[in-house]
Amino acid sequence: MSYQYIFRWSVVVLPLMLVGTACAQSNSNNVDSLREVKRIATETFLDSSMPTARRLRAAENLGYPEDSTFVAMLRIGTDKSEDDAIRLVALKKHRYDEGYFKAVLAIVADKTESGALVSGLIDDISRRTTFRQPAEMRQQLQEAFRSVLDDSRPAVRLSAYRTLVSAHDAAAIDRLVESLRSGQNIPIPLPDAIELLDVDGSTKHIGTLRPYLENPDPAVQEQVARALAVDPQSRQVIVGLANNIETPVAVRVNALRALSREDEEFMSYATRLVSNRKEKPNVRYEAMRSGMGRLNYQGETASIQVNFALAVEQLSGEQGVVTTDKRDVGAEAKELLAFLRRNFPAVRRYFLQRG
Repeated sequence: MSYQYIFRWSVVVLPLMLVGTACAQSNSNNVDSLREVKRIATETFLDSSMPTARRLRAAENLGYPEDSTFVAMLRIGTDKSEDDAIRLVALKKHRYDEGYFKAVLAIVADKTESGALVSGLIDDISRRTTFRQPAEMRQQLQEAFRSVLDDSRPAVRLSAYRTLVSAHDAAAIDRLVESLRSGQNIPIPLPDAIELLDVDGSTKHIGTLRPYLENPDPAVQEQVARALAVDPQSRQVIVGLANNIETPVAVRVNALRALSREDEEFMSYATRLVSNRKEKPNVRYEAMRSGMGRLNYQGETASIQVNFALAVEQLSGEQGVVTTDKRDVGAEAKELLAFLRRNFPAVRRYFLQRG
């Protein structure tokens, strides 16, 4: 092998080796830097003499704690002299072990603890509990949550109902249904109660929910319209809510979302809403979005596809149609029209023939 050949390859390889060395040093420096950030954050969070706000900011950089840190966090989480916000973070950062489990159960059972702390821990442990945990532990949690369904702290009741109803717990569901049927002593805010029965399966609770379709509270109407769109007897009332310009926008939007899945006539009024220049931008956007969803997943006739595309085309040429969250509806309509023309043969043929 000639010296010239060796030299040529050394010109290439040597810089690469130097770059690799530099990268390794850089990665090492980054790791060291992250470790230092974590060390400082841990010291700050565990120091009870530090201001609460500073400790909470430090918690963002804790990463996965060391074993020794878990011991300190459990102590903080169970210390009533600590700020509740600090206690909640300490226990949420703690690993799911026997110490964490017992601490949470003890706090949930303690009526002197704040609602925010107990509610936060119910949400945390229910999210982290899986079927990998022993059945005995899951049963203990169920009993603990059932014990606070009548708690005097509203946030605790709401978290307990959310957790249990989402798990289709019969005791919690029966209590909720009974209160909604009587209309008295409903243990959680009415919109949340209706939403939870929808989560459990609105078809099982249609008779319980129907009377609330006439409730004047927009927050209630939002939830009940979404839950009862599946009910043929209630559907025309919900269609009326969706099309009535006097109905609060949030109610109309939720009604449209639900009706797009359940109503075979949805595309007829959704298309009209998309093309109606007098309509609220949020309503037009939702009618367009939900209409597109129905075309994708339910299938419609060629004429319905074309009429919808024409409404979208009209909207795509309008300026200043902006939703409350600053979404440019006209610009989105342009993108959707291009998608329709590419992916729906009936729409593509129509525009090709029209020229």
